Amino acid sequence: MPDPISVIVPARNEAQTIARVVRVLRDMAGVAEVVVIDNGSTDATAAEAADAGAQVVTQTRPGMGHAVRTGIGAARHDWVMKVDADLDKFDTALFSRMAEARAPGVGLIKGAWNDPRDNMPMTRLLVRPALARMFPGLGHLRAPNTGIYLFDKSRIAHRELVGDYAVDLDVMLRVHAAGAEVAEVDIGRIVHDARDVSHYNGMAEQIMAFFLSRQPLDLLGEVVVVAARPEAVIRTALGHAARKLMSGARVTFALDKGADVTVLSEAVAPYPTARIVRLVDLPGVALTAHAARLTVIAEEGAALTAARSLAARHAMALPVALWRMPGQGARLGDLSVDIAEGATVKRAALERLDRSAQVAPREVFRVEEDVAQ
Repeated sequence: MPDPISVIVPARNEAQTIARVVRVLRDMAGVAEVVVIDNGSTDATAAEAADAGAQVVTQTRPGMGHAVRTGIGAARHDWVMKVDADLDKFDTALFSRMAEARAPGVGLIKGAWNDPRDNMPMTRLLVRPALARMFPGLGHLRAPNTGIYLFDKSRIAHRELVGDYAVDLDVMLRVHAAGAEVAEVDIGRIVHDARDVSHYNGMAEQIMAFFLSRQPLDLLGEVVVVAARPEAVIRTALGHAARKLMSGARVTFALDKGADVTVLSEAVAPYPTARIVRLVDLPGVALTAHAARLTVIAEEGAALTAARSLAARHAMALPVALWRMPGQGARLGDLSVDIAEGATVKRAALERLDRSAQVAPREVFRVEEDVAQ
């Protein structure tokens, strides 16, 4: 039996139509629940949705992303379908195509629609060109920024999603960076109401800001941190690793067999793209098919030897960087990395480790010049 689906519907002042929308969604095959996110409505949207059988959650902060993030958090099932509240424009029978497109390795299915009145300026002039440069693996999508899609929320850190209109792109990029496939199905032809230039201007500003914010985070650049014990990771490299995880990138921690990983494990537990493996298993660690770069961060000693071997192996196929953790009394490294929001995760882990809350805003590393040797 296919996995059940939770449908989330962000809604603001939709009292006139939301009850019918909820009933249509509840009648869809495979749908186990409908979650309506009342995003600051001043009418009876919440009451109408609840009377129609929806679970209603409230998010008073304006912004599509805040509403979507709240809805995903409230959804009881991993497979979540996000739809707009204007279902009267769609042949909703075609939505089943998204559920039918689920397959092993697929983490998100976009619902692509066609509007004869809309030549998709945002898609043509901004979204697709940006993806072609930054995420070429998504270049096959005709409608990458559609707001109707089905995805597996267990693959991403959905609590970290952006709060504005770029949230649909953020979900997609996180699924892609996690190593899952993004598919697309046709959900038919619709006719939207006419949209003025100001509508697109506001969306373009938010989407451009989102792409610019993601560029330095290098979502497809995977990180492998190698150390004998997790304490070295927490003290010297957790800030950078956490920042990568918060953005949606993959980070692997390779540690000695038998090491107590409790504090580190709890620190990275909110991030599905984190994994902890044994140091002896490092040679078998595989990267995702979407990985564009690899950074290996290693402690001195046997961990560094294993890291050099891993780096050399992958250097035949990818750009690889090898960073060495500073040791006891080591001089300042030649690479300084801003850990930004990762400082919060590092601080909490240090407090659990030894009640230390001193966290510098940057972490420093030594860089190996030739990782192929």
